[in-house]
Amino acid sequence: MKELAVKGLFLIAGLINFVPLAGVTGDVLLQSSYGIEIASPELSLLLRHRAVLFGILGGMLLVAAFKPSLRTVASVCGIVSMASFAALYGIIGPDALQLTGVLRADIVGIVALGAAIGLSAKGKAAPTDAA
Repeated sequence: MKELAVKGLFLIAGLINFVPLAGVTGDVLLQSSYGIEIASPELSLLLRHRAVLFGILGGMLLVAAFKPSLRTVASVCGIVSMASFAALYGIIGPDALQLTGVLRADIVGIVALGAAIGLSAKGKAAPTDAA
């Protein structure tokens, strides 16, 4: 039962990070997703590349749901990515309301991965010092 919950939590975090991959298809989706105007080809390039990176991260989290050996590295990458957005959001305080939705999704993802880590660690023996 615990393993099923851990898989589900990784799937949630993976989907949160994988969905933005759709932004690679063009500016219309990016503009509606982020609530910002894509005013230059350079910004479009950066946001589309960001979409690809999220696809990679999301894909890694989705695979980690079924491959426990990948869970530690996937968790660290996912939490660092989502927590860095939350921190930058707090520092910069953007005006685009849609970015609040991104923040909320990232918080859900952080909580999901934190819970998955907690469930995975529960019941494991703490390492002992062999001196």
